[in-house]
Amino acid sequence: MNLRLDSFITKFSGFAVAVAALALCACGNQEAAQNKTSAKPAEQAVEQPAPSKSLVVFYSQTGSTKKVADAFQKARNADVFEIKTATPYPSTYDSTVAAVRVQRESKQWPVLANPKADLAKYDTVFLGYPIMFGTFAPPIYSFLDSNNLSGKVVVPFCTYGSGGRKASAAELKTLEPKANVTLAYGISNKRISAEGADSVVSAEVEAFFANLAEGKTEEMLMGGYSEQRPLTAEDSAVFAAATKDYGYLSLRPLSVSTQVVAGTNFLFTCEMKAFGGPATQTNVKIFRPLPGRGEPELIVVEK
Repeated sequence: MNLRLDSFITKFSGFAVAVAALALCACGNQEAAQNKTSAKPAEQAVEQPAPSKSLVVFYSQTGSTKKVADAFQKARNADVFEIKTATPYPSTYDSTVAAVRVQRESKQWPVLANPKADLAKYDTVFLGYPIMFGTFAPPIYSFLDSNNLSGKVVVPFCTYGSGGRKASAAELKTLEPKANVTLAYGISNKRISAEGADSVVSAEVEAFFANLAEGKTEEMLMGGYSEQRPLTAEDSAVFAAATKDYGYLSLRPLSVSTQVVAGTNFLFTCEMKAFGGPATQTNVKIFRPLPGRGEPELIVVEK
């Protein structure tokens, strides 16, 4: 009886060893297969193209446009290319105006110290500039003459005295018909020089990118306003307070529409005789904060 038991134990032990060996072999094969399978995604990841990058290109005479360029760079972790003229503009306002007038009348654009940017590795270009004579500053013409923006997404942004955002973006579309020129962002020099401007610009740039992502157009952005109506005494007071520093535009409000936000946006339809020129019709956007949070301020003259 003990001999049979010993024989069974011996046979069972041999069977158990064989089963264990087979199990180890199977586990080894399974692990090898898993390793082989897990290696495939790594091979595929290497073959995937590198993520696209964006470039902020800007010209800034006084430093205002650079502040916006910095906000764009931070918002999109973009590379930066600052346009620099070989000969800077004069230091005084009147002298700069005279120099720019000569360049625009002759269409002799300024020579750049760094005319070429390496655009090949970028699919999006954020193009920034100050407004001079109602459109982008002359160094931008020089940049466009030296660089090819065809096939790029071009996002304009600007700083201005009173306006020029829409007009400059429209001219850019005309000069670069093979580029995808988007909605433009703009902010006045007065607002960007005010206390707390960095946080204002940062918030507006984020909101601007949200509008771009949603595919909003100029018309869609105006959709939240009421119908145009005659001015009340309150409307006239808001207009007078916000435009007191813009007498050179000779603005006369004709009608107004409003949009309630964290405060109130006013959109005035106006007659304008800028610098004593012929009368034209334009829109003037003014923001009035909530009570106790500041005075009404002119946001933009759309021209």
